[in-house]
Amino acid sequence: MKLTLVNKTLVALCMTIGILAVSCKDRPNTIVEGTLRNPEKSSLKLEYLNVNKTELIDSVGVKKNGDFRFKLYIDQPGLYVLKNDEGKIINLLISPGEQINIDGDYKSFDTDYSVMGSPDSEYIRQLVEKLSHTRSQIKVIEDPYKGNIEFTEEQATEFLIRRNEIIKDQRDFSINFIIEHLTSIASIYALYQKINPEELVLSENRDIQYMKIVADTLSVKYPDSEFVTSFVNDARLAEKRYKNLIGIQKKINEAQYGLPDIIYPDTTGTMRSLSSLKGKVVLVYFWSLYSDASKTHNPSFEKTYSKYKNKGFEIYSICLDKNPEHWRRVVKYENLSFTNVFGPDFPESEASVSYNLKSIPSDFLLDRNGDILARDLYGPELERWLDNKL
Repeated sequence: MKLTLVNKTLVALCMTIGILAVSCKDRPNTIVEGTLRNPEKSSLKLEYLNVNKTELIDSVGVKKNGDFRFKLYIDQPGLYVLKNDEGKIINLLISPGEQINIDGDYKSFDTDYSVMGSPDSEYIRQLVEKLSHTRSQIKVIEDPYKGNIEFTEEQATEFLIRRNEIIKDQRDFSINFIIEHLTSIASIYALYQKINPEELVLSENRDIQYMKIVADTLSVKYPDSEFVTSFVNDARLAEKRYKNLIGIQKKINEAQYGLPDIIYPDTTGTMRSLSSLKGKVVLVYFWSLYSDASKTHNPSFEKTYSKYKNKGFEIYSICLDKNPEHWRRVVKYENLSFTNVFGPDFPESEASVSYNLKSIPSDFLLDRNGDILARDLYGPELERWLDNKL
């Protein structure tokens, strides 16, 4: 029997409908449900952590008996947040087809809960629990020093030793977790955990290796995941920055003075070299008159310099710009008392090339031997490094 054009169209349409029907049927239903004690009259929100924003998936009321239930359709694993009316959250790492059950208490929503049906979400719970314990330990040793401006050197040393021990324990836990769960997206969560808003658990330069290992593993297992792709891109950039840092360190090791020397004039026209500061812990700071971030950093650096200059700390500040007169006025107006020099505009200056600058402001913290300790440190993070090195 011959098919007319109309018949062919109907057959094609029926086939398309059939395919869609099978596709929808095969698409996994994912359930997030549970029971909360002390629910009162409350509701819960389920949000998806997208690459650059948080998306609301659904909002449900919690029943009188504490039961709640979300039903969603997903085709790739992702990080979700379950949030109550008080803003407390439970992080969930949900994969397609999972039937997740959460048992908890509404009052202690983010700390007192268990999760079943999602191995990755249980991993997240373990990571959160360990970090919460670490933060509690730090708080215990920090509280006695709050408001106490003066304390002995022995007390300060004891505090730093104890805090470093607690941080090391947390680092060891995080590193072991990552190594043991390389194929889990929960390892990404472990890489980005913070002791406080300014301090990552894994913040040392060598920790880039763990980002690389996780990125290499997960990019193969989850090639289509937006969450994984975003992380992999971040990991590649971090790896590139680290290699640049290694390249700079190589120049430092090969240089005559133990570091790539910079010699530029200060506000009086006197030539001031970076190498003249050898033997001190030095922050090499590159900035520009027209950088809004620099306007914020300058007074902050002055405050830090006043606090640590008598302990062997110096700032070698290089303004890369086209207007030396304007620079002199800024230095004088802001009372910048550390070493200030002026060089050719970024990125044409030799210093920009030597230190492989991609943007400004940017800074490098050098130890007394001229070795790079860290890069782009500001405010409390910089002071934590100085507390440990001076």
